[in-house]
Amino acid sequence: MTGLEAFLPVVGGKILWRHPVLGQAVGIQKIDEMLAAWYPSHQAFLDLATAPGGENNYRLRGLCVEYAVIHRCTGDQYPFCP
Repeated sequence: MTGLEAFLPVVGGKILWRHPVLGQAVGIQKIDEMLAAWYPSHQAFLDLATAPGGENNYRLRGLCVEYAVIHRCTGDQYPFCP
């Protein structure tokens, strides 16, 4: 279990799926992995920073993740629903 998978349940969230990225047809983004996380509400996502363990989670993220993009999607349809 990764740090993120252990941390998300604190706010009711979970990892739905994660996959390595082996390349891309267009563009120059250097992406190693993509994942979908589900949260019970937008507020739950916002609460990550102040949740118990949040400070350590963001510290670890800063050490491991050079670049990240977050997209907000509806969570009521496959593949973005629990």
